[in-house]
Amino acid sequence: MKRPADSVGDDCTFRRAICKGKAPVDVECVAKVDSAYVYYEGDDIYDVMLNQTNVQNNNNKYYIIQLLKDESINNYSVWFRWGRVGKSGQNKLETFGCNLQAAKNCFEKKFLDKTLNTWEERRNFIKHKGKYDMVEMDYGVQDENATAKKKVKKIKSRLPVAVQVLIKLICDFSNMEQVTTELKYDTRRAPLGKLSKSQIRAGYTALDKVSQMIDALSALSQECNTETETKARGRVKRVKTNAGDKRKLEEQLLLACNDFYTRIPHDFGMRIPPVIRTMSEVKSKIELLEALSDIEFAVNILKNNQSSTENIIDVNYKRLNCDIIPLRSTDPMYSLLTDYMHETHGVTHNWYTLEILDIFECRKSTEQEEFKDYGNRMLLWHGSRLTNWVGILGRGLQIAPPEAPSTGYMFGKGVYFADCSSKSANYIYPTQANNVGLMIVCEVSLGKQKELYQSCSYAHKNLSDYHSVKGVGKWRPNPETWKTLNDGVIVPCGKLIQAPQIESEKCILQFNEYIVYCINQIRLRYLLKVKFNFNQ
Repeated sequence: MKRPADSVGDDCTFRRAICKGKAPVDVECVAKVDSAYVYYEGDDIYDVMLNQTNVQNNNNKYYIIQLLKDESINNYSVWFRWGRVGKSGQNKLETFGCNLQAAKNCFEKKFLDKTLNTWEERRNFIKHKGKYDMVEMDYGVQDENATAKKKVKKIKSRLPVAVQVLIKLICDFSNMEQVTTELKYDTRRAPLGKLSKSQIRAGYTALDKVSQMIDALSALSQECNTETETKARGRVKRVKTNAGDKRKLEEQLLLACNDFYTRIPHDFGMRIPPVIRTMSEVKSKIELLEALSDIEFAVNILKNNQSSTENIIDVNYKRLNCDIIPLRSTDPMYSLLTDYMHETHGVTHNWYTLEILDIFECRKSTEQEEFKDYGNRMLLWHGSRLTNWVGILGRGLQIAPPEAPSTGYMFGKGVYFADCSSKSANYIYPTQANNVGLMIVCEVSLGKQKELYQSCSYAHKNLSDYHSVKGVGKWRPNPETWKTLNDGVIVPCGKLIQAPQIESEKCILQFNEYIVYCINQIRLRYLLKVKFNFNQ
């Protein structure tokens, strides 16, 4: 992630391939990229990205097919490119002159050969074993070529400079691309913002299957370990049964991983695509899907942001529908939030310190109108990668979709908060080179809390008459120094103290976590732009 610039320019548009029609011509097609466009008839766009991953055979490959029409003359051609993910691969361009039907036939035949699906029935696509899957793309996100080439008159922003820098930071498409590349997502085959919502949901579904197989293998392993304590005859018989069960589950896990990598393209270079085997790896893939979902939202609300009367930064700011007001350093709330951040820095997070660069007051009108107050309101921390902030500010914090695996979340699918600033700051994933990030302080209506000392991935299904879950940690802010604001909201500030030994021994968490399962219990209040100062 790039550090924000000290000065503010007007170039905060997303970097995308220039699109002359409804889909960009593959950049590797040098003979046509500047002189042709992808042929379309209404909503039928003759452009397809195919993907196939097979972990056991070290296959991780793509196949691109495009029907192209020259801009200046009535000439049609079909472009093919195929190879391993991350490589330019091989390619072929077949020309058909003015014979459109012949070009269509060529395009459709290749699609059928590679997928066993007809082009006409692609909306009811069925994945066949040993064949390619179709990556569903969103063609609603595009740049008009004329607008892209037109010189736009620079208009001065009306926003405070600090807000301008903030909007540039969260709308930096190169940041988003870098983060998703670090997570092994293949931005070359599926450019950011082009992956459709349904394709992302399919990724969640595939990952849920992976998670189920990991759980099943873990349960089988525990059964086998328990069985070794029984008498020898019974143990031998049971181990044989488990060996067969394990092979079947391993096969299903491989198939589930193949499905996930096929639906969500990954670039592993020449290495064998790794089998996802742990819940930690599942969690990492959930973070990727969350980032892709937020980026898809960001690209869609910020598209077509050219304006002849407004600065681009101002246009992007308005589309967030969130009031963002710089807080003066002399404001008492600035001082309180500063203390809250420094005093609740975790004792185990001692490899960095946090420095506040800016604090903004945030307000979304929809949150004010729909807020459910169950009492016990607290100001709590939430941190996230820079890729996610257009989504967070634009639509509020979200809960994982039904397709997502529950086992990827310690206390089930909800929105997670902390009273330890550095616990939330860690979810920014800073580095020495990219050490600026954002944290939000939210007003959270916790109501009646269910306290848990151990993880429970299905906690959201067993709430009964509770409004939230508290994952109890070994360290917590000293209650004697908590503050209560004029509106009754509690700020749990103060130095962290250790829980009594009897309670501490029950805790698997170092620090408290607060989880709500309804987004109407959340109001965005303060956004902090922070710098990580790493210890040498």
